[in-house]
Amino acid sequence: MVPGIVLLIIGATFTFALRTDGSWVNTRVLGVILMLGGAAFIARARLRRRAVVVQESDGRHEVVEVLEERLE
Repeated sequence: MVPGIVLLIIGATFTFALRTDGSWVNTRVLGVILMLGGAAFIARARLRRRAVVVQESDGRHEVVEVLEERLE
C-alpha cells in the first residue's frame, strides 16, 4: 500500500506543482497516469488480505499456514 501512496504523491506533484513545458513529455498527463496507477495499487492491496497463523513451540515462532482471503 505504501508504494501506491508514494505514486499518488509523485503524481500529484507532477500534475499540480510542476509548471514545465517539455517537448517530449506533458507533466500533467504523466502526473495523472501516476496517480491512477497509485490508486489502482492501493485498491488492489485493500482487496487482497492475508492472515498468518503463528504457532509458538520451544520458544521459536513458526508460521503454520497462510490463509488468503479475497473480498469481492
